[in-house]
Amino acid sequence: MSEPMSKTRRELLIEMESILGNECYNASIENYGPGGVRQAPGRSFRYPITLRDTDGTTTKVKASSINSFFSDDQVRSGYYAFGANQLDVMSGLEKILELLEQRYGLNLAK
Repeated sequence: MSEPMSKTRRELLIEMESILGNECYNASIENYGPGGVRQAPGRSFRYPITLRDTDGTTTKVKASSINSFFSDDQVRSGYYAFGANQLDVMSGLEKILELLEQRYGLNLAK
C-alpha cells in the first residue's frame, strides 16, 4: 500500500486525467444528427479509465466518476487499455506532478 495522497494532489490527478481522457477523437466514426442527417465526419469521446484493486480486479470507469469510493492506490493504478497494450496514465501524471514539485517548488501537500 502506498503513502496516502493529499486531497489537493488526488483532486489534481483526477482533474488532469479527466482533461486527458476527454481529448480522444476518431475520424472514422460516422455522425448522424436528428432525422438521420449526416453531420461532419469524426467524433470526440471520453476514453474510459480502468482502475485496479489490490486483489487484481479491475473497474472500468466511464466519464469522470472517480470519487471517494476508490482508494488512493486504485486512483494511482488508473490506465487506458489499447487492445493488448495499456498506458498507465495516472502513474505518468503523478510523475509529472513530482517533476513540477521538485523542479518548480509546486506544493501539493495541502
